[in-house]
Amino acid sequence: MKRNTIFSLLVVAIVAVTILNFLTVGESSEDYRERLETERKDKNSFMLSSTSPLTDEDKGDFTGLNYYPINEDFKVTAKLTMIDKKQPIFIESTTGEQLKYIPFAYADFQLNDVQQRVILYQDWEEKDPNKLSLMFADDTSARETYGGGRYVEVQYRNTNAVTIDFNNAYNPYCHFNAEFSCPIPPRENMLAVAIEAGEKLYKVD
Repeated sequence: MKRNTIFSLLVVAIVAVTILNFLTVGESSEDYRERLETERKDKNSFMLSSTSPLTDEDKGDFTGLNYYPINEDFKVTAKLTMIDKKQPIFIESTTGEQLKYIPFAYADFQLNDVQQRVILYQDWEEKDPNKLSLMFADDTSARETYGGGRYVEVQYRNTNAVTIDFNNAYNPYCHFNAEFSCPIPPRENMLAVAIEAGEKLYKVD
């Protein structure tokens, strides 16, 4: 790819992130809910697309993903403690593969008046250095949500705090199709609290 083309794509990406940040700062509760509901409808459409993780058989039966009701109590501000030595590590996947991630920072926050701490990671293959991954399991796992845990994408903005919105928690592709390889949440991200937000089980056997 030519350097000019790469530069143009970077400019487009930066502009898109800037617009998103502008739109979500000072967002009203009503606008917030409408945005999430729109995003969920868009995801339902994606699940029927050619790039969906669903099998053709499951697409024929698909009626929509299952979610907890939107609850802004699960949108939290977390204080960051940077990990000094950002050395890559391997996290085991659902298929036994070893996937490379970089531990980026500890994130501390309160949920239901209980202090919580998780580790945010950078995907080794992620091109956006400010895009972090939170892989977690909680007291709903294997009951109301996928037993292999869920993910939340977190945007780092070069400050000592980030927003973690568990209403955006989503199931990895391996929940829909065992052929996909998904990282298993590390022990440090096993939360002793029920995160009743985001995606629930797609199908209950």
